[in-house]
Amino acid sequence: ETAPRSAAKPAPGPERRPAPPAAPAAPSAGRAPRPAPRPEGRKATPYARKLAAQRGVDLNTVVGTGPDGVIVAADVLRVQPQAAAAGTRFPQVDVPGEGRPMTGLEAAISRAMTESLSMPTFHVTRKIRLGRLIRAAKSRGVSVTVAIAKACAEAMRKHPKMNWCYKPVDQLVERTQVDIGMAVATEDAGLVVPVLRQCESRALEALNADWKDLVERARKRRLKPEEYQGSTFQISNMGMFGVDLFDAIATPGIAAILAISADTPEGSPFTITADHRVVNGAEVALYLNDLKELIEQPESWMGPAGPAIPEGDWDYQVVVVGGGPGGEDCARDLAAHGIRVALVNDAPLPGGECLWRGCIPSKAWRAAADRIRDRAHDEHLGVLGTTKARLDWEKLEATRRKVLETRGDMALKTDRGVKIDYLQGHACFAGDHELILDTRHNQDDPHRRPQPADCSAGRRIRFGAAVIATGAPPFVPPIPGAREGVEAGFVLTSDTVWQLPGPPKRLVVVGGGAIGAEMAQIFQDFGSQVVLLEARDRILAEVEPEVAAELAAILDADPRLTVHTSVQIERIEGKPGGVTVRWKDAEGKGHTTKADYVLMATGKRPVLDGLGLEQAGVATENGFIRADARCRTNVPHIFAIGDVIGGYMLAHTAAQQGRVAAANLLGEDKVYDQNKDCGVIFTRPEAGFVGLSVEQAKAKGIDAVEVKVPIHIDAKAMINDERHGLIKIVADRTTHRIVGVHFLADHADTLIGEAVMMVSAGLTLEQVADAIHPHPTQTELFGDLARRLLARLRRSAKIRK
Repeated sequence: ETAPRSAAKPAPGPERRPAPPAAPAAPSAGRAPRPAPRPEGRKATPYARKLAAQRGVDLNTVVGTGPDGVIVAADVLRVQPQAAAAGTRFPQVDVPGEGRPMTGLEAAISRAMTESLSMPTFHVTRKIRLGRLIRAAKSRGVSVTVAIAKACAEAMRKHPKMNWCYKPVDQLVERTQVDIGMAVATEDAGLVVPVLRQCESRALEALNADWKDLVERARKRRLKPEEYQGSTFQISNMGMFGVDLFDAIATPGIAAILAISADTPEGSPFTITADHRVVNGAEVALYLNDLKELIEQPESWMGPAGPAIPEGDWDYQVVVVGGGPGGEDCARDLAAHGIRVALVNDAPLPGGECLWRGCIPSKAWRAAADRIRDRAHDEHLGVLGTTKARLDWEKLEATRRKVLETRGDMALKTDRGVKIDYLQGHACFAGDHELILDTRHNQDDPHRRPQPADCSAGRRIRFGAAVIATGAPPFVPPIPGAREGVEAGFVLTSDTVWQLPGPPKRLVVVGGGAIGAEMAQIFQDFGSQVVLLEARDRILAEVEPEVAAELAAILDADPRLTVHTSVQIERIEGKPGGVTVRWKDAEGKGHTTKADYVLMATGKRPVLDGLGLEQAGVATENGFIRADARCRTNVPHIFAIGDVIGGYMLAHTAAQQGRVAAANLLGEDKVYDQNKDCGVIFTRPEAGFVGLSVEQAKAKGIDAVEVKVPIHIDAKAMINDERHGLIKIVADRTTHRIVGVHFLADHADTLIGEAVMMVSAGLTLEQVADAIHPHPTQTELFGDLARRLLARLRRSAKIRK
């Protein structure tokens, strides 16, 4: 069956500046053509009329950019590039019969179709199920057409070339604003292509209101030229006519046009005709794959159409698998709304990685190390006789364990008090609404990581919805001897370092992330000789570059700590108390380091095997569960949060994602925004960040500027002998909105709270500058920095004028 082809109007995209006028095409015969008629109710320059005649342009269809809307030559060139040349390439063939003159719109379509023959196009088709999008659009009260256009724009965030176009000769116009033209039948059986502007940035409701108005006037041919010119992408939908399959014609000014055919049980065929000069087949296929996911999972960008908990006779409405900060916050929010929820955890007490093997125990050690460091500064304030601090390991460990157990017991009592059913055991999915709870490996010791079970036996639990929050254990890379060392006990991880009988005399730390940097300095403060080996060219890749560089120098200057970057570790061998690490430096020179233990601090990786994700149909990607900003997986009623979805593997990140998942399960629209997340590395001084660095902001298209101040100029810093560190604010030059704050300070953990509010609330420099900060505190530096940056921006604005 031959598929019909749509005839959409040409839609060249706007340029940033007019192109220089091309040499006029030579007249076909005889004298030069007369200038084109003046446009109705508007003006055009003589040269514009002359060019219009030469290039066959109807001035009534041209948008004027001259004073008072006058059409100038550049406007004509922009609307119909190379029309005359196209005419010479595709000669007109006479046919029998009397013809009538085409209307301006008919002639424009005719020329566009002829010009399309100059484009090397190809076609790619993907079947997409529309059911969920239709329901979601209905619940939001918007047109399905508009929802599809918005989805197309959303998919272009990952595939911006779909919004570009080819420009003669051998140029590409890179556009960020997505203006989508969509074919509409007129009352006289004609066709017009209204353009829906800024689909990438405007809300669905605003787009829908505009589209409703455009369609109403388009059917009566009452659109202004600027309302049907300049699209950057086009859609032609013939599904309502029952067309099985067709491809649309792409015209100069766009890289692609989408043809939508009739819906079928397998989905509606979405066919893209693309300009091979701009995009290739693989790029279009990937775009269609992402568009398919957006349309088939509209909740990921449209928000929930209602509660995500299906009605049914479930054992629990929601089961949360994992009892760390993310799982607990999620379960508690759900319970607060009356949801019948079970919290499944493999340990006897909740708290997860953070409480038992991460944040909290390490901060107990850090507190002791800080006391030792503080004593070194006592003499500065005239306090004598305190500088020789001595560590009692047994007392420190007793305090650490008591804090963990107290916090775990408090958490369990709180969970049960809000009617959460706490179930100890290992959970595996047996389907998308069923899991197996295997309790055979349950243990009473909360300090040690439980062994996973295989779920070959256990209690079956039916649930309406689920949240996966199982965290991530430490990752041991495939360094020769590393995994054997873990089994033999001379290679430690963040799971086993807590079992040390005391600070070792010599320690090698592998990995310069947060865990590695913190532990290296803690043991240095405890008296160990420490060597930190990092494979990358700098430590703390997640921290702002200047902060990380200064902290690396501070750590390396500690008397018993040496930092090496760009290292390749060749082998680890030995036994507890006698380990040899062989490694090469950045120049390839070999080294051998002796130690009592090696601490492997090379990050964390989720263990997804054994969760039964394939039974539930949950998709993974690169070792993580794939989830959107609302923490929803590809299965609509199953969510995932925390370390299992990647990104920042931080307790507060997981907790926020848990709250986001709970809100969406309840039918509220909430998203996790990594651009407003934060973190603290508890070294001395502490490194902290909120939001974006200048480099990250610029990569997101923000015209970012920064201002910084060294900590040592502050009076409180002088009093406390704080010699190192800085605070930096990053802001949008245009809006003055603060998008990032970065720290290196002894008390970054207390200063960062105000910075969190700045970034999360979108405060401006003016608001921070006008806030009254107490004196004398280091928070005064925020106001000083904001005022300094505002003054600099005012000066630069005057210079530009």
